[in-house]
Amino acid sequence: MSWLFFLYLAQNYNVEQQADNLSNDQYIKGLQSADPAVLETVYREFRRPATRAVTAAGGSEAAARVFFQTAIVEASAQAGLENLNPDIPVPDQIVEFALAHFADWLQEKGQPAPEPDELSALTATAVPDAAALRATRSNIDRWKKGEFTDEAPCRVWQKLRALEQTENDDRSSGNRSNTPRNIFFALIALTLGYIFYVYLNRTMTPAEVYDDNFRPPESLMADLSQRYGPERGNDSVTARPNQCEFLLRQADGYYTSGDFETATNTLFGILEDSLTVCHSDALFYIGVIALQQEKPGLALECFSKIEDLEHFGDDIYWYQALAIVQLAETNPLLKEKAVRAVDRARTNARDSIRRGQADRMLKHLSE
Repeated sequence: MSWLFFLYLAQNYNVEQQADNLSNDQYIKGLQSADPAVLETVYREFRRPATRAVTAAGGSEAAARVFFQTAIVEASAQAGLENLNPDIPVPDQIVEFALAHFADWLQEKGQPAPEPDELSALTATAVPDAAALRATRSNIDRWKKGEFTDEAPCRVWQKLRALEQTENDDRSSGNRSNTPRNIFFALIALTLGYIFYVYLNRTMTPAEVYDDNFRPPESLMADLSQRYGPERGNDSVTARPNQCEFLLRQADGYYTSGDFETATNTLFGILEDSLTVCHSDALFYIGVIALQQEKPGLALECFSKIEDLEHFGDDIYWYQALAIVQLAETNPLLKEKAVRAVDRARTNARDSIRRGQADRMLKHLSE
C-alpha cells in the first residue's frame, strides 16, 4: 500500500466542527501567538486525525503522539513565518506536518521513508525541507533539557506538555475512580459465591440426594473383576461353577444394553442350590438393578441376604442407605431412618471419599 494512499486517508480527517467553532484564520493566529485556548482546542480536536495518519503510515502509538505534538510546534513556527495556507484547513496541514516529520525521522534513522515531494501531493501546503524539520525537532530536544526561549513555538510546546500531563493525571484519576466499581463487582462475586455455597449446602429432598449419589456400575463383570481380582473367585480354593460365570456374563450383556428386566431374570437363575458360591454376586447386582428400576423394597431384601461381607461389605451399607433414601421420597416419615442409614454407611466406609460423600448426604438431608 503506497504512502500516497496513506496521505489520501490523512487528508480525509478534516475536522469541520471544532468545539469552539473557530475559523481557520483564528487557528493560525492562535498558533502564531501560542494562545492557550486555541492550543487546547487544537490538542483536543486535531489529535485523533494526526495520530491515526501516523499509525496508518506504520508508526507506533507512541510515535504518533510525539509527531502530533511536533506537528503543532511546526505549525506554530510556520504560522510565524506566514507559511500556513489560509485556504487549507489547519487540521489537514497539521496532519501533513506530522507525516512529514515521521517520514524525515525515518530517513534520519536510515529506514525506508516516502519521498518529500509525495508529502505535498494532495495539498498546497508548503512542507518544510529536511533541514527545517530537523531544526524543529532539535529545538524540542533542547526544550526537553530546560533550554527554554520566549518564542511562540517554545510556548506552544510547553502548553502541549501541560495538556498531556493533565490528561495523564485525569487518566490516573479515572483509574482510581474505578475503585468503587471494582468493589461493586467484588461484592457481586461474593454474593454469587455465597449463593452457590448455600445451594451446595442447602437441605435437599430425598429424591435429590438419591440422584446426586447413586452411581451404579457400568458393567457387572468389570465390577466383579475389581472386587475379586482377575480370577474372580475361580482359583483352586474358591472355584466357582462354569454355569455361574456363564450366567454372570450373560446378565452383564443384558445389563450393559439397558435390558434390566432380562438381566435380573438371568441373575435369579444363579440363585439355585448348585450355584450357592455365586449367590452374593447375584443378590448384590439384583439389588443394584432394583434401585435403577425404583424398586427399593426388592433392593433391601437382596442386600440383607448377602453373606460375602469381605467383597461387598462397604457397598451393602451404602446401597441399603440409598434404598431407604429412595423410600423416603414417597414416605417423608422415613427421612429420619434414611439419615440413620446414611450415618451407618459413613461409619462403616473405609474409603475417605465415600465418607465425605456420606457427610454431604447427611448435611443435605438435615433440616
